[in-house]
Amino acid sequence: MKFKLFILLTVLASALNVAAQETEFVGFKHRGVVVGETLPNGVKDLGGGLLSDENYGVSRFSKGKKHYLWLEKITERGSDGVPNWIVKDVLLFDALGKDQKFLFSYSSTCTTDGAESLDTIVLVEHKPKTKKYKILKAWKANVASEKFEKISTRGIQCTAEVP
Repeated sequence: MKFKLFILLTVLASALNVAAQETEFVGFKHRGVVVGETLPNGVKDLGGGLLSDENYGVSRFSKGKKHYLWLEKITERGSDGVPNWIVKDVLLFDALGKDQKFLFSYSSTCTTDGAESLDTIVLVEHKPKTKKYKILKAWKANVASEKFEKISTRGIQCTAEVP
């Protein structure tokens, strides 16, 4: 009986830890940095892009073996034009697979029912033999609610870049 209780508590603690990690960075404020630089909180900038409302962006970060997507809002720009950001929402991921990547913003090759959207973020897996992307998951960056919303992958098509 004690062992079952221990297992249950371990599973619950693990679930709470993941939830805490997803919100750990919400509200974090920082000045924009160059891709590859590390912020004072230890996360490394992996690049990002603006949304259709250019006061918002989605950025990729990593810390240790965890990867994050941050939905961020520009709070102001410095005299040099570099934006200051505040994190509004966070998605947490384990390390991506070798052929997996996120497509979003102006670098995305994805459409939904034939229409482009700067607010759609798609996790894809490149299939080198067929030179196509397998759509794994998708989200909408909703600037009204300042949250990522998981959306259906139905109707989403992404064109693979030709190497």
